[in-house]
Amino acid sequence: MAWCQWLYSSRTQYLGFTVGAATVLLATLLPVSEIATPPGSDKLHHVLGFAFWASLCAWGSSLRYFVFASIIIALGGAIELIQPFVHRHGEWNDFWADTAGVALASLLHLVIRYVKKRGTNTA
Repeated sequence: MAWCQWLYSSRTQYLGFTVGAATVLLATLLPVSEIATPPGSDKLHHVLGFAFWASLCAWGSSLRYFVFASIIIALGGAIELIQPFVHRHGEWNDFWADTAGVALASLLHLVIRYVKKRGTNTA
């Protein structure tokens, strides 16, 4: 049961936020020539990247999660504003794809909370 307590701890959420931030910031702010571009749609990459980032924060407190999710969305907008200064092309459709990814992770968070609550009620 100790691993379960660790999984739902605030440290896990902070660690997830930090790892996700580092990953997404490197992928979105390095010049395109310096990173490998995976196959597929750019918008799909945004949805999946931000869903991944937000889902790393989904395992703890709901209040903390939704604060992190709001920060992630705000950072998605900031990234789009910064990209022209690092030889990238910022566009608001990318921001909306980022927001959709966070929304998907928010659904995951709600499912995790529901399953956790049901598990504690039956014990």
